[in-house]
Amino acid sequence: MNRLSTVITSPPDRENCVFEIWGGASQLAEVSHEPGRPIEIEIYPPVEGGKWNFNLEDLMTALHQATKTLASHE
Repeated sequence: MNRLSTVITSPPDRENCVFEIWGGASQLAEVSHEPGRPIEIEIYPPVEGGKWNFNLEDLMTALHQATKTLASHE
């Protein structure tokens, strides 16, 4: 099972900061809130193929944290 971690970044292709969710050493998802758009999530496939496997509560916590963080950066 992958352990989830999070980081806020400011990529050059985005107007606002994004909230990245990582599963181990691979990025699982990016949550963003660009001007004129709702908060959105982009989910990436595992780099090594296969499938993601992680604790659902950990993901729910990360998504809740992303929503609160991005809302406070408006």
